Amino acid sequence: MITVGFCNLKGGVGKTTSCQNIAAALARMGRRVAILDMDPQSNLSASFGVVAEETTPHVFDFLSGNASWDEVLIKKEGIDIIPSAIDLIMVELHPEGSIGKDTLLKDAILSIESDRYDFVFFDSPPQLGVFTRNVIAASDNLLIPIDGGFYGLSGLRLLNEAIPLFKERLNPNLSILGILLTRHNPNVFIHKEVAAEIKNFFGDLLFDAYIRQNVSLVEAGSFGESIFSYDASSNGARDYEQAALEFIGRCEHD
Repeated sequence: MITVGFCNLKGGVGKTTSCQNIAAALARMGRRVAILDMDPQSNLSASFGVVAEETTPHVFDFLSGNASWDEVLIKKEGIDIIPSAIDLIMVELHPEGSIGKDTLLKDAILSIESDRYDFVFFDSPPQLGVFTRNVIAASDNLLIPIDGGFYGLSGLRLLNEAIPLFKERLNPNLSILGILLTRHNPNVFIHKEVAAEIKNFFGDLLFDAYIRQNVSLVEAGSFGESIFSYDASSNGARDYEQAALEFIGRCEHD
């Protein structure tokens, strides 16, 4: 079981969309995949059409030990999803203070049988708060989506600076699996410049596959579906299929 955190400290770079659709692509390939939505805004949950009711257990209940994995999960498109809700913000108000907070997720997933899944994905918020720190502490690998703008590049740089601290203190085996360009058009000057900057600094960590701007990707999430369920013939579906194949290759290479 390989755990993968989808992180970037800049919002709007396609992080949640990439987490959803790479998971969906892998599930279609027969891989066993689970996703935990670690963002109180619950965008990943909503992108699968999942809304956690007040009486329904969700990721906070799993992290706090008040519900088991199987009591929380919801199955969508062949994926086991642990949904989020605004109650997740209660982690920051936990009476134990900061002690142990950053390892709540790392400790909780120990309850999952190691051979139950091929991959477990974590979707994180776009800032280095308690939820993102939990994701980084619990992940074997990080996948960093980034769009064609320089603001996304700044989020990547900040995250890269933080990773050595996590390796030293909480997660010595942490590594970056790769950096995935989203909403990318290689014919646009700024996009070419950002891609060149990433390649120059991070080398082979930059995925060969990239995700083009595609209206179907936006529509799919708003309808509570992956791109494969919504429009399997779209450019978005083809791009995420290629990204998923490269993802598998990178995991097997490691």
